Amino acid sequence: MAGTQRRPDPTTRTAASSGRPRYTAGSADGRIISPGFKEPGLPKRTMTIRWAGFAAGLVAALLMFTVLPGSMAPEAKVTAATAALMGIWWMTEAIPIPATALVPLVVFPIFNGVDLSEVGGSYGADTIFLFMGGFLIALSMQKWNLHRRIALFVLRVMGDRTNLMIAGFMISTGFLSMWVSNTATAVLMLPIGLSVLLLVNETMERSGDVGSLAAEGETAADGSKAKSGADAGSTDAGTASTGTADTDTAASDTADTGTAEPDNSSGSSIKSSVLQSKFGTSLMLAIAYSASIGSLGTIIGTPPNTFLVGYLQDNHGISIGFGQWMLVGVPIAVVMMIVAWFLLTQVFFRPEVKRIPGGRKLVEDELAKLGPMSRPEWMVLTVFVLAALSWILIPTIFDPAPISDAGIAMTVGLLLFILPAGAERGVRLLDWDTAVDMPWGVLLLFGGGLALSGQFTSSGLTESIGNAVEGFSGIPIIVLVAVLAFAILFLTEITSNTATAATFIPVVGGVALGIGADPLILTVPVALAATCAFMLPVATPPNAVAFGSGYVTIGQMVKGGFWINMISLVVITLATMTLAVAVFGIVY
Repeated sequence: MAGTQRRPDPTTRTAASSGRPRYTAGSADGRIISPGFKEPGLPKRTMTIRWAGFAAGLVAALLMFTVLPGSMAPEAKVTAATAALMGIWWMTEAIPIPATALVPLVVFPIFNGVDLSEVGGSYGADTIFLFMGGFLIALSMQKWNLHRRIALFVLRVMGDRTNLMIAGFMISTGFLSMWVSNTATAVLMLPIGLSVLLLVNETMERSGDVGSLAAEGETAADGSKAKSGADAGSTDAGTASTGTADTDTAASDTADTGTAEPDNSSGSSIKSSVLQSKFGTSLMLAIAYSASIGSLGTIIGTPPNTFLVGYLQDNHGISIGFGQWMLVGVPIAVVMMIVAWFLLTQVFFRPEVKRIPGGRKLVEDELAKLGPMSRPEWMVLTVFVLAALSWILIPTIFDPAPISDAGIAMTVGLLLFILPAGAERGVRLLDWDTAVDMPWGVLLLFGGGLALSGQFTSSGLTESIGNAVEGFSGIPIIVLVAVLAFAILFLTEITSNTATAATFIPVVGGVALGIGADPLILTVPVALAATCAFMLPVATPPNAVAFGSGYVTIGQMVKGGFWINMISLVVITLATMTLAVAVFGIVY
C-alpha cells in the first residue's frame, strides 16, 4: 500500500557498522531457520549464575596461581589453578559439564608442557570402558523390557501389604540401580508406583474411607490435595528426561546415565485423581532414595565409585576388583535401605492403609501385559548373569586375572552386538541406534577428572598438599573420615555428585599421603558420600522424579532426607573404618 512503511522483521537484526545481517531467524519469506534459534532461552537467574560462575572460575584460578608459594613447582601451581577453575565451572555449570572436562586437554599441554597424547590417555582409561560396558548392558535390558519384568517380579513376591510393597519397590529399584542408571530406574518404577496409588484411591472410594485418607494425607507442593496421576507421570518423565546421566543436579544431570525413555504405559492409563497420602509420599520417596542407595553396591552403579577406582589405579597403583567393591558396597546399601524403609514407613510417613486389596493382581496384570519371557530377554539375562559372575569370580579364582573388569565389560558389550535376538531377521540384542543413546558426556567427565587427578601426581601437587597438611597427622583418622563424609554429604545436595567426586578425591588423596595414611581411608568415604543426596529435588534426578510426581513436597523431602543423611554419615564412617579396612587391606 502506497505511503505505508513496512515494519522491520523483529527476527532479523543487522550490524549497524556493516549493514550485513547479524543473524537471520525469520521464515516468513521462506528463509530457513537455523536449529540454534529454535532452542528455548534459559531463565535469567540461571544465566546470571552461569556467567558469575564463569568469571569466578577464572578469578579463582588466577588467585590460586598467585597466592601459592613460589617454592612450589610452576606445574603444580598450574594444576591447582586448573582444579579451582574446573571445580567452580562444574558446580555452577558455567559451561556444559562435559565441556569443562575438556579443559585439561588445552591447559596442560600449553602450560605444563605435557604431550596431548599423555593427557588424552586419561580419556581412554580402562575404568571408562568398564562404565561403558555397564551402559551397554543397561541399554540392552531397557530395549527388551527386561528391567521392567525384574521389577514386577519382585513386587509380585512381596504381596499386597503396604509396608512390604514399599519394601518390594525399594528392593527392585535398588537392585536395578546397581546395574542401570539410577535415573532410568526411577523413571521405570514411577508409572508402576502410580498404578498402585491409583488402586489405593479406588479401594478407598469403594470402602467409603476417602475422607479419612485425604484428611491424613499431605498437601501437594502446589497446595492442593490431589493431583492427576497422569499429569504426575508426564511431569515426572519430563523432569527425569532432562537428566541424561548421573552427575546429579536434576536439571542438568550428565552423570548417573538416564538414557532410556521413560515407560509411561502404566502412568498414562491413570485418569482419575489420586489423593495425596502418606502412603503416596512414602512410596515416591522410597523409589527415589533406593535408586541412589542401590547404586552404591557396584563399581558401575554410580559415577563416583567408578571415578574412585580409576583414580586409585592411575595415581596410586591400587586395584579394586568388582567383587571386592561389592563386599563393601552391598552391605552398606542393604543397611541404608533398611534404615530408609524404617524411617519412611514407621516414623515419618506411615501408610494409612495396611493392605491393598487387589495389589498382587495389579502387578500380575502388568506382568501379563509383557507376555511370556521372550528369547531376547532370556539371552540378555544370560549375558547379564555371565558378566556379573565373571566380575565376581574371575579375580577370585585367578591370580593374576587373565582379563580385567574393563575387558569383561567390553567382551559382554561386544556379545550384545553380535548375538541375534531372533525377533526379526538381522535384529541383534543391541544395535548402534540404541547404543548411541549412551550418555557420552559422562564418559568425557570421567576422562577430564582422571586427566586432572593424573596431573596432581605428576606435577607434584599431591606431594605439596601432603607436606602442607602434615600437622593433621595428630587428628584421629575416624574424625577426618567423619568430617569429610559430612562435608561431602551436604555439598552434593547442591552440586553434581560426579563433579564433586572428581574435584575432591584427588585433593583428599593428597591429604592422606601427607598424614601418612593409606589413600583409601579418606577417598572411599568421599566417593560413597557423593552419591548420598536425599534432601532436595535438585540433588539427583531420582529426587526430581519423586518431587515431580506431585506426592512429595520439598518440606517432606527435607524431613526424610536429613535424617537419612545423618544415618548415612554414621554408616559410611563405620563401614570405612571396619568393612573397607578389612576388605581392601587398608593400613593407617
